[in-house]
This record gives sequence, structure tokens and C-alpha cells, in this order.
Amino acid sequence: MNVLMRLGTGAALAAGLAATAGAAAAQGLIDQIQERGTLRIGVAEGPPYQYPDPMSGEYVGLNIDLANEVAAIMGVELEIVPASWATLVTGLEVDQYDVVFANLFATPQRALAVAFTDAYDTYGFHVMVSADSDIQTLEDVDSPDVTFAGVAGTVEAQYPRELFPAAEVQELVTDQANAGATAVLSGQADAVLVDPGLYRILTSQNPAMVERTRLVNGEDNLLKPVSLSYAVEHGDQDMLNFLNVFIRDKVANAAITPARDAWFDRMARQ
Repeated sequence: MNVLMRLGTGAALAAGLAATAGAAAAQGLIDQIQERGTLRIGVAEGPPYQYPDPMSGEYVGLNIDLANEVAAIMGVELEIVPASWATLVTGLEVDQYDVVFANLFATPQRALAVAFTDAYDTYGFHVMVSADSDIQTLEDVDSPDVTFAGVAGTVEAQYPRELFPAAEVQELVTDQANAGATAVLSGQADAVLVDPGLYRILTSQNPAMVERTRLVNGEDNLLKPVSLSYAVEHGDQDMLNFLNVFIRDKVANAAITPARDAWFDRMARQ
């Protein structure tokens, strides 16, 4: 075989290998999932978004409900792959699952490692005061006359110093998550930071709290807001687009918040 023939044969082989690789690359994640017949989701315990049911041990929660909807639309079965918060992204990188379906905080730093979907929910904080408090606006909070209560070592004790430097902070040495709210109800403090989930649980367990407290800022103006999103690997653009359309539809139809709150209420009854 002369040199030209050998070069031609090598070129043809290389072209064939490139075509095979190109065909594999062209098969997006959605095609792979539908061929396999299962949508594999990585989860870590984060109630009420996703957590093991105390009775059955099976994962339940808002994100499990939404993942089942996604799987049904795709015509496949849902496979839940438990992980820890420390290993969620690693599991995605090594193909243990297709999507991280959890209450992930979407930050620019984390976006270097994974591709985040649109936000399906937002996490942040209300300022809760007593119903008869003189505090009416967030501007009123930043005053030396205002004392925040927060459990020592938590962001509820840390963030007031950052957001309202003129205010005082009373750190509570306890493991009770509702200690700050109790301090406000008892008059020992003027304000406390509560996230929407904790507020929902507190008011579900103690309906009188709705009458006895007031939120200075609503869910449309949460402090220290961060988006909660799902994640896929960079390059899985087809799946990312699909999930974004799914999320936008849910958000546009105001379906997420009532479903989330129903899970918070369920947790409060457990």
C-alpha cells in the first residue's frame, strides 16, 4: 500500500470515528433518559422540598411531586438517588443521576460547576415584629432602639448585624428554632428574621401567632434572597431548556407557592 493510500485509509478511519463520536454527542440528555426509560434525580434531605417520609422512608416533598410530573411528561419512570449536600454536585459529574432535584441555592460561584435552571422558588427572610410594634418599614428597623433575637451561631443572629448595623442583637443559646419568634411574642425582643417556611410552620402550629405578629416585608421583598433551582451538567442544554419551560409554566400559573405551603403545613402537623 503506498503512502497516499495509507493516508487515505487513515483519514477515512478518523472520519468514521469522528462521525460516531458526533452521533453520540448529538444524542441529548432527553433522548438518553427516554431510551433508558428512567429519569434519575439526585436529592439530599431538605424538608419540605425533599425528605424521607418518617413512616415509609421513601422520599417525599414538593420537589418529588414536581419530579414525578416531569417524568410523566417525558413518559419515563422516576428513580430517586439519595445523596448528601456535600456530594450532590459530584454525583452529577460522575453520572449517578441526570438532574439535581433539590432546593439548591443558585449562586454565581456554584454556576461555574453546574448549569442552574430558572428559579422555582426563592429563599430569604422576613422581619417579624409584634402586631402592635411601632416598626412599619425596613428603614425603621435600622435603629439602636430595635433589638433582634436570634439563636447563637445562626444566620438569624448574623444577618441583622450586616443588614441593620444600628440595631442590637440578642443571641439566644438554645437549639430551639422558634426561640427568636418566642422572644418577640414575649416582648424580650423587637424583631426576628424568619424565612417563609419557618413562618408557615410556626403559624400552622400556633394560629394565634397570625394575629399577634406582623411581617414588615413580604415574599416579594425578602432579605438576603437567593434563588432555589435545579441543576444539570453544562452541555445538557436540551434538558435545561425543557426544565426551564416546565418551571416557567408552574410559576406563571402560581402553582409552586400553594404546593410548597401545603408541604410546610404537613410538616407542622407531623
